[in-house]
Amino acid sequence: MLTSLLRRPDPVVLVTLALLCAAVLVMYLQHRALADLDRQTALIIQKISEQAADEIVEDIRQALEGPVRDTLRAVNHPELRDGRFDLVLDSYEESLLKYPHVERFFLWSDVTEARYPGEVLFFGERPGHGATEAVVPGGGFWDGLWRDPPLGRFIARETRAHAGAKQVLTPLEYREGGRTYDILVRQFWVDAARDRYFALLGFVVDAETAGPRLLPGLYRRQIARRLDPGGTGPRLELEVLDHDGHVAFASSTDGPAAGARRTLSAQSLPPGLENRLNTAALGRTWTVHVGPAVGDAGAFFAPARSQTFWLASASVALMLVALGLSVRGQRRAVELARMQAEFASHVSHQLKTPLALLTTVTETLALDRVRSPEKLNQYVDILRTETAQLSTLVDQVLEFCRADGRGRRYEVEPVALEMLVRETVDAVRRRAPSATADIRVEVAASPVVAADPAAIEQVLVNLLDNAVKYSAGAPEVFVRLDRRGADAVLEVADRGIGIDPADRRRIFERFYRGSGAARDRRGFGLGLAIVKEIVAAHRGRIEVESAPGRGSRFRVLLPAIHPPRPESAGAELAGRRAS
Repeated sequence: MLTSLLRRPDPVVLVTLALLCAAVLVMYLQHRALADLDRQTALIIQKISEQAADEIVEDIRQALEGPVRDTLRAVNHPELRDGRFDLVLDSYEESLLKYPHVERFFLWSDVTEARYPGEVLFFGERPGHGATEAVVPGGGFWDGLWRDPPLGRFIARETRAHAGAKQVLTPLEYREGGRTYDILVRQFWVDAARDRYFALLGFVVDAETAGPRLLPGLYRRQIARRLDPGGTGPRLELEVLDHDGHVAFASSTDGPAAGARRTLSAQSLPPGLENRLNTAALGRTWTVHVGPAVGDAGAFFAPARSQTFWLASASVALMLVALGLSVRGQRRAVELARMQAEFASHVSHQLKTPLALLTTVTETLALDRVRSPEKLNQYVDILRTETAQLSTLVDQVLEFCRADGRGRRYEVEPVALEMLVRETVDAVRRRAPSATADIRVEVAASPVVAADPAAIEQVLVNLLDNAVKYSAGAPEVFVRLDRRGADAVLEVADRGIGIDPADRRRIFERFYRGSGAARDRRGFGLGLAIVKEIVAAHRGRIEVESAPGRGSRFRVLLPAIHPPRPESAGAELAGRRAS
């Protein structure tokens, strides 16, 4: 009988073995997929935490540098020479509210020296410690000033001692009663030789209380929204440690789990100044720790693991379906991970160059190394151009998300294309780097369409940007309006580098950039994808004609409608002009 069973296997046994093997295989593949997802989850959480930490560090740094960047430069050299110290005190009063980590501001001039020789006078709330006293009443700018003779004399004396270095900004450190004060003095020199200064402005920060005074308000105004992605990721927690390792601020009592750590200087100094004169002692730093709350990350990202991997009573067909779905899910997870990695790499590459240039320019300006107006205008132009480029790149991503059908709602109304085209072209002409482009508008017909004007304007802007970007030398771009049967035709043509036939069928795919997209042409490959989504949402279509070296022609066709009555059309156009 055993020999018979071996020669003629029972079909039930074979089916059972097949089902068991399928169940084991499904469980194995599911385990692999979950393990890959866990690794991807950890990587995504780390990247999100690092990005949030970098942004928060920049927020704190901007707040710490604010009194130097804004307050000490609020009143210019000629105004101080004219004795406009009332402007200084007005600026001080505003800054005490804006920058709560500053304990007090101070000033010195020939006028204060005549009444109180050898010391600076202070402005702001008088601390509860120290031998402070009000100045002798005199009206005018004397109102609100008070004395702290030990500290005031220290600042005046140390500033004179460092005057030989001929610096514009001089950092000092003062210790009293176990407390440490960071002091920054701005010297206003009589002339370019910097042999004598005629005014001193500056502020005092208590190193022990700067964090608790600054961070809670900054958290409410800016940082809180960076920690809460609003349903697209885990809520992050923040913890800031002072130079002694004590918690200066925490967004919750639990604190963050493993995440990103960043350090920054705790002094209110411009970038690079800590490496210059008299800053050896100012080495205090804050540590910013950002990460998900304990237990939140797994609860948000991990898929439901409570589903049963197999059922004893399931049929062979259900096992095969489960196996197929599991394999498909694994493939989709791998593809999603690949797309995420490619997109993150591409975004980093596109943003790295303008960010590096902006950092260099801002550091140069903050160090007051720019002397000539021509050089200053050049740096300002660089800041304006690179900031506009960054804004354009970010807007492309945001616009794509809206146009992708998940975040954009279209407000449809009758739109006169001729007016919209002319207004848009005028705006593009004024915007760098398109200011040198020759953009011509030709109107063969003036159709009216039912559309969202802002969306159609975005379509035209994206097409014009591509036409200018992919044209060598002085770009020549032609915008034509016409009708083709029941359709309105909006055409953008250029004489640029053209599109290779191999790229033409893929140019409307998200993140795709053709062979003509050189490294110096920035973008995410989203412009034409946005155009296609918007045109499709308006029940239109888009056509492309192009050849390498002979330019490109993009033709948008939208259903035309009969124009409104003259009186209603006039009211609509007048309303658009007024807006």
